[in-house]
Amino acid sequence: MQITTLVPAYKPKYLIELLTALRHQTVKPARVIISDDSPDQTFVAMLNAEPLKSLVADLQVLVVAGPRNGAYNNFRHLLRLYREQAGGPSELFHLLLDDDIPYPSFYERHLDAHRQAALNCVVSRRWTALESGQPMRDLPVPPAIAQHPQRMLVLGCDLLFAQTAAVSSNWLGEFSNATFSAEMAVQLDDPSMGGICFTGLEDLGAFLKASLSGSLGYINEHLGYFRTSAEQHSANAMGRPMKLAHLAYIALTLGGRRLGKLTATQAATNLAGLCPLIKLRYGHEQDMAELTSVMPGLAAAEEGAEEAFLALWHVYSGASSRQELATTPVLAAA
Repeated sequence: MQITTLVPAYKPKYLIELLTALRHQTVKPARVIISDDSPDQTFVAMLNAEPLKSLVADLQVLVVAGPRNGAYNNFRHLLRLYREQAGGPSELFHLLLDDDIPYPSFYERHLDAHRQAALNCVVSRRWTALESGQPMRDLPVPPAIAQHPQRMLVLGCDLLFAQTAAVSSNWLGEFSNATFSAEMAVQLDDPSMGGICFTGLEDLGAFLKASLSGSLGYINEHLGYFRTSAEQHSANAMGRPMKLAHLAYIALTLGGRRLGKLTATQAATNLAGLCPLIKLRYGHEQDMAELTSVMPGLAAAEEGAEEAFLALWHVYSGASSRQELATTPVLAAA
């Protein structure tokens, strides 16, 4: 069983740290594909020139130009490159953001977990770290899971929906601390569930989608870190990415109920608490005016409120204008 690392690259200042982390894996990835979405193609220039080209020759690195059409389209670009490799893709893939770091045993432990059961996705715990890489806090993992004596758990969709979508919480983390089976590459290309787009929480949405057709493996060990910095979307609470994330919790709640993974009571309880918070936080923002105007009705389960939200969300999330990516060349096998 082999794994391909997919790096949607934009911030070159962490490149050396990222490559160092990959070179020191106890089990190295079979291939590393980097899609360079930087404005001046910095990654392409650096990785195709000496001395870096020779230093990472053992990693089978391929760096290609990205689409430069938004962060998630760079993810989609990589997923297509992965699927269309000559000779077929590896059994597993890992979307590794360019500022996050996997610890040396990350791939070894993830591969071991995938071998233990037929899993669509394996997630491991990670620290939240300062920009320097110093761990400073953990995610609020449910106590029953955090304190479980087993280091490897198999979690079903009912538990995951109840502990995430039903309470507007993502304790699972991001793409960087998860690995997926090859079959999930197509599903990750479509950030929707139950016909409802979850743009803004693509990572959590992907984990929940993975649990619908198979179990999710959870490694109760910290095997990497999520780097925080002033450049991140989460640093700007009024930025569009954070607005999307808040609204996407509504989308996941409605999608979970539509699929029968949340009860009407679970969904109503979550919306009753979440919608007033969104209106309070973003009610003064011009681009959110229409959406926040339907929050009171949605919270109170008024007739027509959900339909009104979904119509507005279909446009605001970008789902209404989503297009297929341009055709990409087939990659030669490494």
